[in-house]
Amino acid sequence: MSYLVIGDVHADYRPFKKAIDYATEHKLHLICVGDLIDNGNDGAKCVESMLELLDQGLASMIKGNHEHKIIRAINGANVILGPPNVITLDQMKTDKKFEANFRRMMSQYCKDYIKIEDKLYITHGGMHQDFWEAEKTGKLTRTMTDNMMFGQADYKRSFEHKGQTYPARTYEWRHAVPKGITLMIGHDPAPLSEKPDFDNFQSEPLDFTNDQGGRVIWLDCGAGKGGKLFGAVVNSSTEVEKIVGF
Repeated sequence: MSYLVIGDVHADYRPFKKAIDYATEHKLHLICVGDLIDNGNDGAKCVESMLELLDQGLASMIKGNHEHKIIRAINGANVILGPPNVITLDQMKTDKKFEANFRRMMSQYCKDYIKIEDKLYITHGGMHQDFWEAEKTGKLTRTMTDNMMFGQADYKRSFEHKGQTYPARTYEWRHAVPKGITLMIGHDPAPLSEKPDFDNFQSEPLDFTNDQGGRVIWLDCGAGKGGKLFGAVVNSSTEVEKIVGF
């Protein structure tokens, strides 16, 4: 099987539909790294289209931090909401089909990470440096699964952005990715910057290889926020053939 792994969509349906059409035309299994919703206005259409693919076995879905926050909010948890979350929750108040589809996508399909042939790993925000040993025993910790959604941060340092406070982002974990493994993530439209910068985006995915030969590809390029949607085409040998913009 070959794949199209796409970055954060953030409810931007037009490029998402182009990615779906590309995957269909080239017979690629579509994998979304999470954050399908929030920011843009097309959350309902994006979730409905993704759910159709998931039901047919044509796609896979990672749980992003935005999916995590929204499901907690609609389940009654006391969560701090930002403007992107409010867009989605306001829509769900009047569009119960959107909420129902989202609930079903979360309960049936969303995963913390996906592993393909022990060579390609896909998650949302990052991978804890101890994950690689812990996975061998199946003893993953809450910290590890949290890192998959949120990446890692230094909570002793913080930055203000549009009235909200965010911790400094850290990336030392990238050096622990083992030789011969490619890790694809989203979450950061401006990766390797400790200051969360949601208004400036990388123009194309960042491809990083550490000193031991482990590889990380950041796919988020700001779709839904004024940036672009990109995807990586991966062949049946888990080799990255090319990066495609939508």
